[in-house]
Amino acid sequence: MPEPIQEHKVRLSGRVRFREVAGQGVLVHLDEGRVLVVNDVGLYIIQALVRHAMSESELADAVAQAFEVDAIQAKSDVALFLDQLRGEKALQTTGGPGDRPTEG
Repeated sequence: MPEPIQEHKVRLSGRVRFREVAGQGVLVHLDEGRVLVVNDVGLYIIQALVRHAMSESELADAVAQAFEVDAIQAKSDVALFLDQLRGEKALQTTGGPGDRPTEG
């Protein structure tokens, strides 16, 4: 029987700082000098990733439960947001094959 595929986990990069301002998240990329403002769902995800590394599936499940949305919609929204954070080089990937952290 094949081994289950281990899903990579992500966490907020050490190159990024965030604050909550009026219910929105403000992320500052220290190396790039860029600022990203996120809504309440984005803030929820950022706060979760500050606490510990999570897989995309774990984040989608948490978002679906916390915001009482359909699991399919939560998965889609989380995937899009994580892609945006990767583009901003705001995430660090851990876990999975080789278990070597990568930035991006």
